[in-house]
Amino acid sequence: MFPSFRFPAALLALATIAPLHANAAEAAPGPIYAGASYGFRASSGLDCIAGQSDCDKSSKRNGKAYVGYSFDALPFQGGVAVPSIELVGYMGGEVKSGFDTDAGKRAGRGKFSGLGMQGVLGYQFDAFTLSGRAGAAYTQGKVDYLGGGSDKKSKIGLTYGLGAAYALNKNWSLHLDWDRVPVKYNSKQTTKVDMFSLGASYRF
Repeated sequence: MFPSFRFPAALLALATIAPLHANAAEAAPGPIYAGASYGFRASSGLDCIAGQSDCDKSSKRNGKAYVGYSFDALPFQGGVAVPSIELVGYMGGEVKSGFDTDAGKRAGRGKFSGLGMQGVLGYQFDAFTLSGRAGAAYTQGKVDYLGGGSDKKSKIGLTYGLGAAYALNKNWSLHLDWDRVPVKYNSKQTTKVDMFSLGASYRF
């Protein structure tokens, strides 16, 4: 349903064009920002079938892209509190595991994609920002069973996470994030994926 963004390439492009915005970095940035992150690991919370030789419950090709709007900052404990709202797209890489079905647990390969809206509250001090976020997402999971056949299901559920960011200048920031995203692969198998990602954002 959602496109498979090439997040590593996107991050490389961001790093490449950053010097071209050196002049823009001198101006005060606006409230709109956008970013992308590459998920170097995502734990699915699934269980392998006994004897499943190729089982890997954590996928390694994940990512997210987002656009956000920041509201007025509020002074707090020597720093500033910054509330924001974000529209986020998720992409979950392939995980190999066992999946609960009406016929019992079956081995398969699962993926997911999704779109969500979340509120973010960041605490900024100097160049560092710590943040927490919570919202809701619509995700679509799909599993291809090793013995043949497939399933696909959609789910609406709560998302939440934590993050840390370091500002390179007034426009560019680097991010380390953890996100928990609900996923339903079939009528019997629902889980929560913990995605750990590195990325960059640009404030316009």
